[in-house]
Amino acid sequence: MTDAELMQALRDCYDPLLKRNIVDLGLVRSATLTEATDVPGAGIAGVGPRYIAAIALVAPSSDETVNAQLSAQVENRLAGFPAIWRTHVALLPTPFPILK
Repeated sequence: MTDAELMQALRDCYDPLLKRNIVDLGLVRSATLTEATDVPGAGIAGVGPRYIAAIALVAPSSDETVNAQLSAQVENRLAGFPAIWRTHVALLPTPFPILK
């Protein structure tokens, strides 16, 4: 798993209101992978590395339900990758007024 593959996977996640992917909308502020050392099988020859994905997103809405849906969508998308052990999604405050 690479950072480029991580960003490509995030293109499959869509803002629940705007129906556009979160990468193109610029909501992804950072997406990093850190090797997980406490994973079962870590350090055993032939077992590939597993990662913790840390995603920082600008909260797309002031509606907590919408933000929770987006966080769950990201976590569910990345859970489909065997190389990702755990995902942490941090929602950052919206840096601009939310238009209605």
